[in-house]
Amino acid sequence: MSWLTNLVMGIRALFQRSHVERELDEELQAYVEAATEDKLRKGMSADAARRAAMAELGSSNAVKHKVWSSRWESSVDNLFQDLRIGLRSLMRRPGFTAVAVVSLALGIGANSAIFTLIDQVLLKKLPVKDPQQLVAFGDSVYGGVAGGIDLGAFGGYFPWDFSRQLEMNPGPFRGIAAYGSFSNKTSVLAPDAVGSGAPAILAQATLVSGNYFHVLGAQPLLGRAILPADDAVPGSGAVVVVSHHFWQSALSSDRAIIGRPLTINGTPFEIVGVMPEAFHGFRQEVEPTDLWTPVSMQPAVLQHPSMLMPQSGLYFLHLFGRLSEQASTSKAGVLESQNWLNRQVRLGVLARDGGVITPERRKEIERTNVPLVPSATGVSLVRSQYGDSLKILMAVVVVVLLIACANLANFLLARGAARQREIATRLALGSSRARVIRQSLMEAMSLSLFGGALGLGLAFAATRALIAFVSQGSGETAMSAAPNTAVLGFTFGISMVTALLFGLAPSTVAARLGERGSLNTAVRTVQGGGGRASRFWPKTLITAQVMLSLLLLVGAGLLVRTLRNLQHQDYGFERTHLLLASIDPKLAGYQPHQVPALHQHLLERLSAIPGVRSAALSAAPPISEGVWSSSISPAGYTPAPKENMVSVLNRVSGRYFETAGITIVAGRGITPEDTAGSLKVAVISESIAKRYFPRGEAIGRTLTLGIDSVRGPWQIVGIVRNTKSGNPRETEPVRMTYIPLAQIDPYAPLPSGGTTTATEASTTVREENQDRYAYTILLRTTGDPAKTIADLRAAVASIDSKLPLLRVITMEEQVSSLIANDQLISMLTGAFSILALLLAAIGLYGVMSYHVVQRTTEIGVRIALGAQLQTVLWMILKESLMLLAIGVCLGLPLTLLVTRSIRSQLFGLSVLDPLTFAIAIAVVAGMTVFATWLPARRAARIDPLTALRYE
Repeated sequence: MSWLTNLVMGIRALFQRSHVERELDEELQAYVEAATEDKLRKGMSADAARRAAMAELGSSNAVKHKVWSSRWESSVDNLFQDLRIGLRSLMRRPGFTAVAVVSLALGIGANSAIFTLIDQVLLKKLPVKDPQQLVAFGDSVYGGVAGGIDLGAFGGYFPWDFSRQLEMNPGPFRGIAAYGSFSNKTSVLAPDAVGSGAPAILAQATLVSGNYFHVLGAQPLLGRAILPADDAVPGSGAVVVVSHHFWQSALSSDRAIIGRPLTINGTPFEIVGVMPEAFHGFRQEVEPTDLWTPVSMQPAVLQHPSMLMPQSGLYFLHLFGRLSEQASTSKAGVLESQNWLNRQVRLGVLARDGGVITPERRKEIERTNVPLVPSATGVSLVRSQYGDSLKILMAVVVVVLLIACANLANFLLARGAARQREIATRLALGSSRARVIRQSLMEAMSLSLFGGALGLGLAFAATRALIAFVSQGSGETAMSAAPNTAVLGFTFGISMVTALLFGLAPSTVAARLGERGSLNTAVRTVQGGGGRASRFWPKTLITAQVMLSLLLLVGAGLLVRTLRNLQHQDYGFERTHLLLASIDPKLAGYQPHQVPALHQHLLERLSAIPGVRSAALSAAPPISEGVWSSSISPAGYTPAPKENMVSVLNRVSGRYFETAGITIVAGRGITPEDTAGSLKVAVISESIAKRYFPRGEAIGRTLTLGIDSVRGPWQIVGIVRNTKSGNPRETEPVRMTYIPLAQIDPYAPLPSGGTTTATEASTTVREENQDRYAYTILLRTTGDPAKTIADLRAAVASIDSKLPLLRVITMEEQVSSLIANDQLISMLTGAFSILALLLAAIGLYGVMSYHVVQRTTEIGVRIALGAQLQTVLWMILKESLMLLAIGVCLGLPLTLLVTRSIRSQLFGLSVLDPLTFAIAIAVVAGMTVFATWLPARRAARIDPLTALRYE
């Protein structure tokens, strides 16, 4: 018989058991009749022949059972029988089942939720061909425009001409492509909206090289991708590829959209392709890209003068490459590619330095290294911000699951001990020990699967909340809470592991108790029910729960106190009653020469809003993720070799310091009287004054900046308090330089170098200065700033309805967004610690309640013999306190060891913080006493007569 025939017949037998029974009965009947006829031929009477035939056959049921047991489907049938019996057994005790399932659901759900986020942020590969061959040149996490740096510095910034050189000559790589280091907000008009008066929509646009999609190995859903010919000549190639989300939301999923125009920042682009839904680009951003345009269209997309010139000095691109098939599978191949890239970067730096290069500089260049970073999952700022926190949270939820599993094991141990007479009866009637263990294990697996199914639902809801938190309110995000195959497999896997690891031992113990237990109904005490050994494992599990609870509480306490330190530290400015709004006049079509009048109108109108004490404009808020920085040159100061002369810059309007709540230490601030026609002034922070003017002579001195468009010189007229600028964890004072918006030159300086005659200078078309824009509105209010948002929107709309308010938040919310990672990890570790404590309390309460029930007769005898109620109460409490002491003694060294791994996450305190440890121990002790008090009090109130009759 072939295996396929055997399989088909076995499946038929499972679903048609009655038919198989009839076939076996017919075969046995045929055997009896044949044996009877044989005996009749030998001369036996009919009755004697039939009796002899039946005697030879024996019990027909035993024969059928033996035949059925020899077939593979009998094992499957036995499993189904055990499953049915287990389910009926669980349904008879709904309270026990509900507590066990909910405990497991909380533990498994927490693990599934965090794993879903880890899968989205850390593990999910790009939906492209052979993503394992992709490598980023540097970490490429942060974006912006940099100048005055070496190739590949600050995580991998490159200029246009160098990226074009590598695209044309990729060396050992199969291809090298470039993309803008940041996505830019653009003003977009759909084809049907042009000329209709419909408002423009905002969309994220990313610049990409012509071979970007080819190197990635990404195919469009409709149309074609951007090609090298589209990116061949600066200023040409006005084509755009749109994302699937943008195609659905803004273009109504029109399949005939290919070839139609899309107006971006006033420039018509031809739509040439639509990408699949799963594709979001090489750079995985919180708010995914809507549009991809060629780098050649940089001036139109970024609304910035062209950076597509050799030796422009502006670095705004990131690079990535695709390794050859051989290099991607061998370390030697990767090393060869790495060495080739380093040579190209060093040659590029040498060419850019030009002239005579000192030996020291040459040695510095020879040490230049741009690492190849494996990028099968792309590059992601979210991954950089939340990656370590998610790993810590995964460890935390594993501990929570262990506590939940300890509860399951304790519940099953108690249940097995309560059923020892039932098990002894089954063993006495011939059931095998393996069958008893298997049936108990099926109960554990049922509980785990039910818990996993419920946990998956909880995980979905929790993951949606987590994604909303991580995306910081972004309307569209690349992350999804829907469980994929990996999440479903993970949930099923931990459910099975939970059942096998924490269900097998209780099942084995239950079978052993059944073997030792007797059917004697006189066994009354817990010792008679298996002795002290039957209480060893429950106590061990409770001790482990105390240890793990202490570990989680200490970790959560350290992280919560870290968050509190970050929130309540001195930021250098007044955070309350301050409202921030982001604007971009470029998106409304304002040119640099038009913004001074716009700024004046905005300040006049905003200052008139009821409840506004003062209003100001600036390039950036007092603290933000992105900063504008430059080297500074204070007059009379000679820097040491390699001395860091960088200062963060901000261009501000009058009354900025009053509005931002930054204290002026000396001199004055920037006022409305600091206009284009007056002396160019600057205000510096205390850190600059103390560093470069230690004798207090800063007021009246001058400094120049390293950026040509705002070089200066600027006369220092004031000194203000040090403030945080970008990173709330920064402990060193940040150097800050403030210059007036109104005093920035209207035109960018002429290119330096070479010779330019007066006639040539007069005929050269000078570019307008792009650094004249203000992008932030600040309002200091008398009351709740959030209540001023509607008036702010109305005020801006009254000046220009096309001027978009990109983001309106309070300063408190701005600070919170910068410590979102700390908020996430402290909030979740705190919640998981409380959950773990609750589970441990449930487990302790259940075990102690069971022990009280088991010792009812013993306690009744003690009370009947004169034991005081306090003595009985202490007898029960003493056992729990002993477990608490052992758990704390064992948990403290473990906690000290583990908390060292989160040292980098702390701020303003040590991993050995005594207050945190003391509070954690007190909370665990309180939980232990509370969970034990109710069973202990119930034990002390037992009626001796009832207890002596208890069975």
